[in-house]
Amino acid sequence: MQLYVYYKVAADNTDTALVAFRKARVEAPIELLQRPEPDAEGRWTWMEIYPEGWTHREPQVAAAMASWIDGERRVERFEMLG
Repeated sequence: MQLYVYYKVAADNTDTALVAFRKARVEAPIELLQRPEPDAEGRWTWMEIYPEGWTHREPQVAAAMASWIDGERRVERFEMLG
C-alpha cells in the first residue's frame, strides 16, 4: 500500500515548510510534489508520497507540518493492481 497526502501551504510559508518537511523526513524515501501553479488564493498544493513500507512515518511528518498547513491535511491510501 502507498500513502498519498495532500494539503495547501501559504506562499509566505513555503520555505520554512520545506525545511520542516526535510527535517521530519530524515532518510525516509518520502517524495514531496508541488502543483505547478498556486490556487486562486495564492496557496500551493503539496503532496507527500509514502512508498510501501514507509507509511508508518506519516504521523511524524504530519506533526512537523501542522504549523505550516493552511486548511485540511488529506490522507489517501492506494494498493497496487495487477
